[in-house]
Amino acid sequence: MVETCGDAPDVASSGITFTPTDSALYQALGGYLKTVLPSPFRVKQGQQNRTPSPVGPYCVMQLITTRLLTTNGWSYTDASRVVTELREVTVQVSAFGTGAGDALKQVCGLWRDFYTTDWLQTNAPVLSPLSAAEPRQLGFVNGEDQYEDAWSVDLKMQVNYQRTIPQQFADKITVTTYAADLPPTQE
Repeated sequence: MVETCGDAPDVASSGITFTPTDSALYQALGGYLKTVLPSPFRVKQGQQNRTPSPVGPYCVMQLITTRLLTTNGWSYTDASRVVTELREVTVQVSAFGTGAGDALKQVCGLWRDFYTTDWLQTNAPVLSPLSAAEPRQLGFVNGEDQYEDAWSVDLKMQVNYQRTIPQQFADKITVTTYAADLPPTQE
């Protein structure tokens, strides 16, 4: 794209920061899944171009929806306003290969258990488990026209997103008073 003299630069520079990112959510959920999936399952993020499927059983995580849960809240620091947005995030976890159904039943069975809440609170506090859909079998035919074991489940979680907006604040003020000519008051 060629810029002309009247075009604004095509780079945003608002200074607003946003956490957690989708990447951080995938890392947190992937770390958790590795603790509950049976060996030798591997975990990967979905929609990765030019990456082959792993050898052996594996899971793919794909963020599919987000839904606002409440009105935004906010707080202040010395130099910014922090906007907190509570969202319900749904991630589809699909498992492929031998034992895929059993693996996802295990994930579902533990998603609302205190094991999960304790693990996430300690290792990935950016998300909290809410609910899990029932695991469902997928029709999956591989490149050799053979059916493979494939299952999927939707995991719902609460994510507290924060946007930090730079702001200027006055931390002190100097007031000088001056005598003024006031009109006489009438009684």
